[in-house]
Amino acid sequence: MTARMGSLLSGVFTITAVDLYLIFEQKYLRRNNCTEHASQIKSASILIKLFIICWSLTIVFFLSFITILVSCLLLYSVYAHVYRGLVIYIVWIFFYETVNIVVQCLTNDDSSVGEVRVMRWFGLVSRICMHCFWMFFVITYAYMIYKNKNQGNIISYNRRISSSSGDFPRRKSKILNFSRRYSE
Repeated sequence: MTARMGSLLSGVFTITAVDLYLIFEQKYLRRNNCTEHASQIKSASILIKLFIICWSLTIVFFLSFITILVSCLLLYSVYAHVYRGLVIYIVWIFFYETVNIVVQCLTNDDSSVGEVRVMRWFGLVSRICMHCFWMFFVITYAYMIYKNKNQGNIISYNRRISSSSGDFPRRKSKILNFSRRYSE
């Protein structure tokens, strides 16, 4: 598999994985009893934790929407050979998965069934592992594009442009010069 094909498949995988994540995690991220926890606020860290728990579905939905847009940018960047789009994708996926780990840690404590917690962690860890696998292709392809763009710029700077009228005297062939020397 080439780096370009791996980068394309990375974008398709990310779009599919984000859609499935939203479908399966919607039930566990929705919290209706956030008003009850208002009396428990004693410090800023508890306030931040409750904010993330109460708004987890909105946070994940917003980040997932941006992730789909960034994945579309990745697909366009692979098509147009733009390495900046690939770099944006790489940085965004690391940020996206970090936020998902934090949300998972904070919202997974309330699951009553142990199997549900295991399944949610399995889904998150397997998606992170697959993103790491596809990142190899995206990073390689971004480096290839960056390297080719820099070499193209160096070549264009070294090219000489003639300022004369364009009439160049005809050069005699080296073969004619060689044969003339020995014919004398």
